[in-house]
Amino acid sequence: MAMMASSKSAAVTAQAGPARRAFRLRLPSRERLLGLGTIAAFLLLWQVVYSLALMPKWAFPSPWQVVLAFYELSLNGVLLTNTAASVGRQISGVALAALVGIPAGLVMGASPTVRAAFLPLCRMLYPIPGIAWIPLAILWFGIGFTSTVFVIFFSGIWSIMFNTMTGVQTLSGQYTEVARVYLASRSLYTRRILIPGSLPYIITGMRLTYGVGWRVIVGAEMISSITGLGFLIDDARWQLRPDIMICGMITIAMIGWVSENWFFDWVERKTVERWGMKTV
Repeated sequence: MAMMASSKSAAVTAQAGPARRAFRLRLPSRERLLGLGTIAAFLLLWQVVYSLALMPKWAFPSPWQVVLAFYELSLNGVLLTNTAASVGRQISGVALAALVGIPAGLVMGASPTVRAAFLPLCRMLYPIPGIAWIPLAILWFGIGFTSTVFVIFFSGIWSIMFNTMTGVQTLSGQYTEVARVYLASRSLYTRRILIPGSLPYIITGMRLTYGVGWRVIVGAEMISSITGLGFLIDDARWQLRPDIMICGMITIAMIGWVSENWFFDWVERKTVERWGMKTV
C-alpha cells in the first residue's frame, strides 16, 4: 500500500510539474507589467485632472467619455468606415514608397556614379515637410484618395531610400571581395548578398516610413479628404467633441502598435533573425 501511495504521489507530482511550468510561462513578464503599470498610471492621472477640473471639461473629456465615444462610433459604423479609408491610403502610400525607394536605394548604394548624380537632389527634396505638398497634390490630383497617397509616398520614400543606401554601403568590404573572388554573377550577388545584407536597414526604413505616413495622413485628410481618421478628428473639432478627437487619436495609436508588434516583428523573424543577421 505504501508503495502504491508513493507511486501515486510521484505521478501527481510529475503531472503537477508541467502544470506549474505552464502557469509560470503564462505569467506576464516584468517588462510587460511595467508597461501596463505606466498605462494605468497615465489613465489615473487623466481621471484626476478631469475630476479636479484642472482643464475645461468641455475641452478635456474623461476616460469614460472617450470609451462611450468609441462605443458610439463603433455602433454607427463611423469609426470603421474612416479607419478603413485611412488604412487603405496608408498602405498604398507606403507600398508605393517601398516599390520606388528600395530599388533606388540599392542602385544608389551600389553605384558611386548614380549616387553622385542623384544624392544632391534627394537631399534638397528630403527636408520639405509632407504637409507642404498637400496644396500642390490637390491641384494635381484633386481632393480624395490620390492626393493623400501622393503626399504619403513623397514624404515616406526618403527614409526607405536612405536606409537602403546605407545598408548597401555597409556591405562594401569583405562581402563584396568574397563575391568577386568566387566570380559571383551580378544577379547572384544581388539576391544572395546585397538584398539579405541590407534587409535590416530596409526594414528600419519601412518602420520610419510607416510612422511618417501616419503623421502626414492626418494633416492631409484634414485638408483634402471627406473620409479618414484625420477628417474624423477635424470634424469633431467643429462639433466641440474632444472625446471623438481623442478616440480617433487612440485608434491611430492602436493601429500603429499592432503594426509594430505584429507585422514588422513578424517580418524580422521570418527574414533578419532567420538568416542570422540579428540575434534573437
